[in-house]
Order: sequence, then structure tokens, then C-alpha cells
Amino acid sequence: MENRIKSLIKKLSRLGYHVKPKNNDHVDPVCGMKVSSDLLKADYQGESYYFCSDHCKQQFEKDPEAYIVK
Repeated sequence: MENRIKSLIKKLSRLGYHVKPKNNDHVDPVCGMKVSSDLLKADYQGESYYFCSDHCKQQFEKDPEAYIVK
């Protein structure tokens, strides 16, 4: 059942819906929304970044340096 829920959340995020998961332990570097590590992830220079939607993940992947806090 948990896998079905995660699958539904991922599908909704691909459609552009922002889903608020239970464990908001990360911040989407693109929009600043608190997100869970259960959703979308990208790795860059040895660090993992988490996203609320495919749109935010794609924006990050186009230019990661623009979104990394130094």
C-alpha cells in the first residue's frame, strides 16, 4: 500500500502538483518548499537535493549552481 501512495505522489508531482509529504526534512532548492526524501532526488557534486515536483527538479538540473547555497 505504501508503494502505491508513493507512486501516486510521484505521478501528481509530475503533473505539477505540490504534494506535502509527512516527513518534511529537506528544502527544495528551487522553490524553497519543505519536502521529504521520499520524493524526487538529484545528486550533484556528492550532495543529494530533493524536490517537490519534476518541474523544480528539471530547473535544478539545467543549472544547479544557480540554486546551491554557498
